[in-house]
Amino acid sequence: MRISRERVVHPQESLRCLHLELNAFRAGLHRHGHAELTWIERGQGLRWVGDSVEPFFDGDLVLLGRDVVHTWASRGEDRPGGCHATVLQFPAEWARRTGLPELSGVAPLMLQARRGLHLQGATRDAAVSLLLRIRAAVGARRVGAFVELLGVLLEGQADLRPLACDTGPGEGGTDRAARRIDPVLAWVENHLGEELRVEQAAALAHVTPAAFARFFRREVGKGFIEYLNDARCSWAALCLMESRAPVSQIAQECGFAALSNFGEQFRRRYGVSPRDFRKASGREQ
Repeated sequence: MRISRERVVHPQESLRCLHLELNAFRAGLHRHGHAELTWIERGQGLRWVGDSVEPFFDGDLVLLGRDVVHTWASRGEDRPGGCHATVLQFPAEWARRTGLPELSGVAPLMLQARRGLHLQGATRDAAVSLLLRIRAAVGARRVGAFVELLGVLLEGQADLRPLACDTGPGEGGTDRAARRIDPVLAWVENHLGEELRVEQAAALAHVTPAAFARFFRREVGKGFIEYLNDARCSWAALCLMESRAPVSQIAQECGFAALSNFGEQFRRRYGVSPRDFRKASGREQ
């Protein structure tokens, strides 16, 4: 599974706001060291955030923490100017750097955003309005609108729905445990198409194979095999939308040795066969 590293640079500003008008969303899986708020003004398809893969439609609004693997992939054929988005990128530690006590709640919010947070309800509507102001403003006025946006997010946390499983310290977890799980998750991402054994994962986490299952479930919120199959099916869903490779080839490349097992696991998560999923996405040959 290829995950590119995006370099976000904005030396003249403390945050970056982009307005995109594209034929399709085809950025591919990527991550970067900034937090990000992405508003899909026009477009539909499949949204990948961490181990979460869901359909998205016009108006989709998601807050991402730093280093979260993500992409939005359009459904169907490219259409000139058919996809519009506004993307706000800023350092996750932006609020802490200001030293303002009124923004002390932003740091915990950024930790929650490592799971991806889907904005809903009145909070979503208020955030969209402020995004439009930020996009149009420059200098101090842009920063002022951004501080207002942070306030809206802090006040509306009941409207923020987590998307991916929690890969940070779980309840009762520790930063040390989080550091031990991070190499395991990175290894899974980088070798998803290969045979991955519990013994290898346990060695990366510096625990015994017998203790690994409990360790992984405590830190991630689900079993290792379940997480692995979720990630493989998510990758397969993206491949089915973005390529016309045979289903059997995609199954192999995503780590499923048996086509029947791939079909069973995929249907369990998406409710349809891989072939029907591709047909619905408009990518059937």
